[in-house]
Amino acid sequence: MRRSVVPLLVILGLLLAACGQAVIPANAPTPESGETFVVGLPPLVVTFDDAGKPGVEGVPIEAIAASLGMPIALPAIDPYYVNWMQQANIQHIELRQTGDGLALLVNGKMMPHLVWKNGSLAAAGEMARLVGGPQGAAVADMLQKLAPILQRLGLSVVVKFPVAEGQEAIPLASAEVANAEPATPEGAPSAVMAFEIKYDDQGVPSIMGISAQDLAALGINAPLALAPAAIQQAQANNIQNIEVRSKGDGLYAFVNGQALPNIAWDEGMLTNAIDVYANMNAVPETYLNLIKQLLPLLAKTDLAVMVHLPVAPGAEAIPVKMQ
Repeated sequence: MRRSVVPLLVILGLLLAACGQAVIPANAPTPESGETFVVGLPPLVVTFDDAGKPGVEGVPIEAIAASLGMPIALPAIDPYYVNWMQQANIQHIELRQTGDGLALLVNGKMMPHLVWKNGSLAAAGEMARLVGGPQGAAVADMLQKLAPILQRLGLSVVVKFPVAEGQEAIPLASAEVANAEPATPEGAPSAVMAFEIKYDDQGVPSIMGISAQDLAALGINAPLALAPAAIQQAQANNIQNIEVRSKGDGLYAFVNGQALPNIAWDEGMLTNAIDVYANMNAVPETYLNLIKQLLPLLAKTDLAVMVHLPVAPGAEAIPVKMQ
């Protein structure tokens, strides 16, 4: 027994020491009860060698499994993908729970990522309850119970690949970078588009009183129609309106006026994502330069689309306005 415990304690001690400082959710909400609950864990660093074999902080998974005396399921990856990451100089990918979202970082640079604020995580659960039947209700109940804990749990998972020969090692992102809010674009939007689409009971859409059937009579095809069954399902779940809003700081979605988790971005994050894609794929330099020139305009575009669905008979209309 002693021989099996000592290696385990030694390995766990080495792993915790190597993983660095605890991750603290900077934006964890204060519970209504006033109780203190914060758990900050060290980053879990999963490494892959040139052959695609996994390890934890460089310790091969076989060695850890042997010391624990039990199998550990951590799948290997094809060496092709390891080589691909090396050629693109992708050294590490990190997912970090920040309290109000899940930050995605590649080589320490922030990418567009998922954010939940102002009760949007609970709203997502309610949506699952509405449209998912018994399984959706189970998901909603799970989110309701786990959301307060998840938002106060500091957790980071890092996947590391071997550094290619001749490249310098890139450090992980600091807490300041991982917790940074999207930058709000300065000045007026480069373009503004806002419109509402109204559907009737048969799934025929119209904009400003002009229906798809009116456009079809003029020889204009507007492929926005919905099947009557889709309309009936929305009515059964009392989904009366859906809005999608794109702004300089992210992509937002609202159902019946309730905000769902959104995708956060800004010009810098979008640029980082484009650079990663270009490094991983053969993108012609002329196309890459053109995209980067258009990016500031695209990032500042303010686009809003509101979809109105017919209210079910007997249901009360939900007042809503464009966000």
